[in-house]
Amino acid sequence: MKTRESELLYLSVVIDLLLLNGIFFLLFLTVFHTHWFHEPGIYLAFLALNLARITSFVLFRRRIIYYKKGFRPRLRRMLMRSAIFIALLVVIYLPIRHHFDHRPQLLLAVTVFLFLLAKLAFNYTYYRLVKRRIKYSTRVRKVVLLGDNEVMTSLQNIITYNPALNYKYEGTYSPDQTTTCNEAYNTLEQRVLNEGIQVMFLAVNSVDDLHAGCWNLKELQRNCSRWGVRLFLVPTVEPNAADDYKIDRIHTIRVFNPQRIPLDIAENQIKKRLFDLFFSSFFLVFAASWMFLIIAIIIKLTSRGPVFFVQQRTGINNRIFKCIKFRSMYINGDADKRQATKNDPRITPIGRFMRKYNIDELPQFVNVFYGDMSVVGPRPHMLAHTELFSREVENYLVRHYVKPGITGWAQINGYRGETSEHWQIEKRVQYDHEYIRNWSFDWDFVIVWKTLFSMKAFKNAA
Repeated sequence: MKTRESELLYLSVVIDLLLLNGIFFLLFLTVFHTHWFHEPGIYLAFLALNLARITSFVLFRRRIIYYKKGFRPRLRRMLMRSAIFIALLVVIYLPIRHHFDHRPQLLLAVTVFLFLLAKLAFNYTYYRLVKRRIKYSTRVRKVVLLGDNEVMTSLQNIITYNPALNYKYEGTYSPDQTTTCNEAYNTLEQRVLNEGIQVMFLAVNSVDDLHAGCWNLKELQRNCSRWGVRLFLVPTVEPNAADDYKIDRIHTIRVFNPQRIPLDIAENQIKKRLFDLFFSSFFLVFAASWMFLIIAIIIKLTSRGPVFFVQQRTGINNRIFKCIKFRSMYINGDADKRQATKNDPRITPIGRFMRKYNIDELPQFVNVFYGDMSVVGPRPHMLAHTELFSREVENYLVRHYVKPGITGWAQINGYRGETSEHWQIEKRVQYDHEYIRNWSFDWDFVIVWKTLFSMKAFKNAA
């Protein structure tokens, strides 16, 4: 599970060091004497600043989550960390300042003052923007808590008062004694469907419990896979260290993920995202910059209509996004309902060529760069097919635990294009699930390579 606390901490450290060093060198080069460049005292001041800032974060490394509403607790935390930063700077720098002819105390003092002002302005602006994003963004994951105890109350406060965690609290559901288990499951399913719930936290006594009140863990997990919902257990008892449990934390709250997949691990997500950014940026700069113009001219010369076809599709966490393609069909009213078939009369002559060699998918590198898609992952389906296949194929929505891709494991094994028979979509989902369960960074490279050079990847194009 990616709780984002570690990510937020590292991001905060990086931003602080960038601000601090940027202000230091800007002052040094514009206001203070540049001929000090070769003086050891300048390097000492630089090292003292960075060492003091990093040490202050080490001392407060667990204190980035808040329990109280508003900006004031954040301001108090920032002032406390700043006071420790200044104290550490004094302790580190003052004892050895006498060993140098030029003593840049004024440079240090002005740097610290401007840094604190910049940090305050940045934190306040970031806090307001993130709160606005939680209110309006479709990327925020909607959360419901199952069970009511002290731990769940703390978890509710953490989710509510820390919008940077990317969760939106939608309520707590704890069936009373008059509610039957069937009624509880039906009510929960209706909330998932009506409110778009994407994450559930279930209160349990321990991670070994198979029952938590009315909830049977195996049945609940099976339903969450069917709904495309992520399920996390919140135990009140600390698991034995000798047990093979992968426990995550949201601040002080222990969280166990029974659906754990490789891309729940933050390091794997970062690696995959960096690969996506590099690959998509390289393609958009060095290929799309001239290729898209040529393709656009050909499309416009061969058929009426726009160059691009933009369609709503289902992405990670069942989130809807706008998928971009080169238009390969004549304008028609069934584009969002009916799948392309072999010898489909709606497909233009140039569109048939583009679809065979995946050229129509190239604009999706914009989706990859923006973060809605990945280079490799399960192919995204139109909304009508998501609704249809989720009823016909067991655990179909598990595909949406990861970002959809331009290419995928199913596609390079020939399961692409038309799914006129039930077994075809079942095989595609089977390959997608295999990829999700066993993802590795090396595997993505293999899939990209086979997409380009394996003949099987070009089979069944419609």
